[in-house]
Amino acid sequence: MADIKYVVVLMLENCSFDFLLGFLKPAYQGQTFEGLTGTETVPQDPLTGVMDPVPVSKVSTSDIYVTPVDPAHEFPDTTLQLYGQTMVPAGGQPLNNGFVASYSRQQDEDGNVLGPTAGRRIMCCVDPKLLPVQMALAKNFLVCDHWFSSVPGPTWPNRFFMHAATSAGLAESPTTLEIIGANVGLKRYAMRTIYENLMEQGKTWKVYLHDVAQAFALTNLHPYMDRFQLFDPRPWRETSFLQDAAAGTLPNYSFIEPRYFSLPGLPANDQHPPHDLRWGEKLIASVYDALRGNRRVWRQCLFVILYDEHGGYYDHVPPPTTVSPDGIPSPTTGFDFTRLGLRVPAILVSPWLPKGQVDQRAYDHTSVLATVKELFGLPHFLTQRDATVNRFTDRFLPQARPLADTPTRLTRLLRVPSARAAVSRDVRLTTYQKSLEALATALDAPTHEHEVAQHIEARMQRILKEPEGPAKGLRRPKPPVSGKRKASGKRRSK
Repeated sequence: MADIKYVVVLMLENCSFDFLLGFLKPAYQGQTFEGLTGTETVPQDPLTGVMDPVPVSKVSTSDIYVTPVDPAHEFPDTTLQLYGQTMVPAGGQPLNNGFVASYSRQQDEDGNVLGPTAGRRIMCCVDPKLLPVQMALAKNFLVCDHWFSSVPGPTWPNRFFMHAATSAGLAESPTTLEIIGANVGLKRYAMRTIYENLMEQGKTWKVYLHDVAQAFALTNLHPYMDRFQLFDPRPWRETSFLQDAAAGTLPNYSFIEPRYFSLPGLPANDQHPPHDLRWGEKLIASVYDALRGNRRVWRQCLFVILYDEHGGYYDHVPPPTTVSPDGIPSPTTGFDFTRLGLRVPAILVSPWLPKGQVDQRAYDHTSVLATVKELFGLPHFLTQRDATVNRFTDRFLPQARPLADTPTRLTRLLRVPSARAAVSRDVRLTTYQKSLEALATALDAPTHEHEVAQHIEARMQRILKEPEGPAKGLRRPKPPVSGKRKASGKRRSK
């Protein structure tokens, strides 16, 4: 363990283990692996008593790269997916039987309910051959097939657990007012984090971002904005992750946030629906190639690839119980944080880890924090959660594997569409994107009268010029349509 000087964590968005890795076969024969057999089913709709089985399927065509309608994954949605009911039954055990019922109730951009036929798509999982980067890493390093998200709910509480081993009672996506209030003066998200522990021990850290960092919401980190750096080099910034990796100047702990928003020619790479999975593959490959490209850094690094939560996608393994981090229940749902969320993909990459192995111990996101504490001799745990979880320090080899025994230049395995073609339309914001927009607004909120006046005037001009109302969901009534709607080549205004 003394040879590990750099820990790099890349946390992507909203994929279950079965969706991405369920059909993965371990490189070595004879290993136990909690994947898919292809015979798994869930009932069509336990809420209405329609129990017709819907089977899981392996999709080998490119349409699986994009899920056009974001699956629901707030706390109530996850409850339905786990229990087949809208409320957690007293003493009930999760059956993972409500995924089709949940997705069938989703609405498309026009407000149309998907229905049971379209709802079956949630049982479609990716053929591993479509993910060459992750498959190469899985076959050459360590796959964890029982890594669970920390909360059976959405992104914000799970990412807070990744940084602080608690979400301080948050089990759902915060509202815009909560985000603004927390960052303007209420100090709602002021939990102690791994970053304070690192600094107390004299260790260094950075958060690398593409467009915005959800970690900005942690108000204790606001005095350290100089530790938030970009992933890619920019002319107006002196450093970036790629530059630090090449120069061997990475901090002891690096946390990478993907690009959450798409622009024409600059597609999002977080793998959050409806974003194309291939751009996330490219990001994973870019991080790996940057680390392996510097031999000194590579020999001293641990690269952790994670997903914050399951994103509403099917997984067949019921999440286990756990300990409450701090005894704080959710004020809105009553959830006591004693059950983990669903499984997510997790691959541990290092020349100090065995090749093509599967680790079946139960982990959650705080296992990274507990492992980092042991690696760097940090002074104390953050909560009862990271103090009691499994850590993976015992998986390190006594000798590092030779450079020739690890894959090189993973970016050459990819066949991604052109960046211009990848973002062909301006889609509506997801719940998570709305929360990030609110966070960015709060952080950049004007504080003087003239500045506020200019800010309000610009927003009002935009609202009044919108032909269908403000961008926050208000729309003018649609005129009645007689007969069949005619196709139009003109893009509908958002």
